[in-house]
Amino acid sequence: MFANVYDKIKTIVSNIKKLEDKLMNTAFLPMVEQNKIHAEIRKLKEEMELLERRTRK
Repeated sequence: MFANVYDKIKTIVSNIKKLEDKLMNTAFLPMVEQNKIHAEIRKLKEEMELLERRTRK
């Protein structure tokens, strides 16, 4: 179980990094697109936090 959770967290971190890179490296992104990316990052961080809480017990 731990390996599965660990792999899932690695995937989430990788996805967050890709989204953050997209925000930082794009010359121009409309606000709507930026808001979507921020919302996705927030969702991924919440999912990661939930996984961490489950494994700490």
